[in-house]
Amino acid sequence: MPFEVKACSIDEMQRHPTFADRTQAKVKVLLREIRSRETFDHNLTLRVWANTHDKMSPSEIKTALLVKAAAILKRTVSVAEIEVSGDGAVTRPTVSG
Repeated sequence: MPFEVKACSIDEMQRHPTFADRTQAKVKVLLREIRSRETFDHNLTLRVWANTHDKMSPSEIKTALLVKAAAILKRTVSVAEIEVSGDGAVTRPTVSG
C-alpha cells in the first residue's frame, strides 16, 4: 500500500495559551493511498506543536511545525502499512515506513 502526500498546509497557527515558548497549529494533509486497482484519498488534520521563540521568523516557525507533522505522518503511514493476516499474523513494516 504505497501512500503519497498530495497536499499539505498549515491551518490555525497560534501561540500556545500556557507555554510561551510553544506554537501550535493544525496541519491539513491530503494523503493518497494506492492499492492494486483502487485509489483512496484521505483528508487528515494533524494537531502539532513546536518549541519556538520570538526571534524566529514566521517561515522558521512554519518549517518547525511541518517537521513535526512529517514525523507524525511517517509514523501513521508505517503503521498503516503493517498487514494482519486472517490468522492474526502481523507483517513487518515496509521499507517506505
